[in-house]
Amino acid sequence: MITHSCPCCGTVLLQGLRAWHWQCSACCYEASALGSEINQAETRDRLDERVRGVALRDLRQTNFRQLLRLIESCLPTCAGHRSKPRLLDVGAGHGWFVQAASTRFEVTGIEPDEAARAIAAADGVTLRAGFFPGCLDAAERFDVISFNDSLEHMPDVGEALLAAHRHLLPDGVVVLNLPDARGFFYRLSRVLALLGWSGPFDRMWQVGLPSPHLHYFRRANLNILAQRAGLAPVAQGRLESLRLRGLYARIAYARPGATLSTALLWLAMLPLLLAMRLAPSDIMVLAYRRV
Repeated sequence: MITHSCPCCGTVLLQGLRAWHWQCSACCYEASALGSEINQAETRDRLDERVRGVALRDLRQTNFRQLLRLIESCLPTCAGHRSKPRLLDVGAGHGWFVQAASTRFEVTGIEPDEAARAIAAADGVTLRAGFFPGCLDAAERFDVISFNDSLEHMPDVGEALLAAHRHLLPDGVVVLNLPDARGFFYRLSRVLALLGWSGPFDRMWQVGLPSPHLHYFRRANLNILAQRAGLAPVAQGRLESLRLRGLYARIAYARPGATLSTALLWLAMLPLLLAMRLAPSDIMVLAYRRV
């Protein structure tokens, strides 16, 4: 449940483009009043996690390799005291980032979704069940805490970053990988919603999925929120948000049974793949150091 004031700058939020959508006129933060339905059977049955894995795995693995390079560039001061720095991945999903990071880090992954944890376990990855930070012991500390497509799903983002600060070792790093409100597809979806076609906008917020987006940030307002939590920016980057391989499966997993419309939407997306290479990415990466 959202409050009616901006968590970044405190300005009163205004009604946005949908009944559940709110936005800040001062810093451009956006919020939703959509509810989480994680682990509820009727919602889980509408989403095939294995199809989702086919849709996302190739893109995510490529992005995770790039993300690890960025993390390692931020670590020289906090990683020198042990051979493998400790990394916590919050909202680890199918465990792909845990796998990718395990050769260089001592990794703990936490994931609240039972279906995602089961798929990770079948792939040999053990994830801790629960929500951040409640499933951590008070004394646990990490060199790196990563939020890969998870912060935007958390009801209280300010508290999440404060908790990250508490669980970091001195000079530890928080890394956020999340959607960018200035990205090409998100801005296009807003234009289409204003013109009366709300479907793409709803899809960007993941309406109807077990864990919809509760927030959309820009780099500037997220920096404000992080600094309030005692985190100073140290690095930033962008990741690829869409590629041809896996695109059909990515569209289809949220549209079970809609074969014809899924195929038409896939065809419509092809020219956009070319256009977006010249436009801002829909995924931003921000790294912050504990101060």
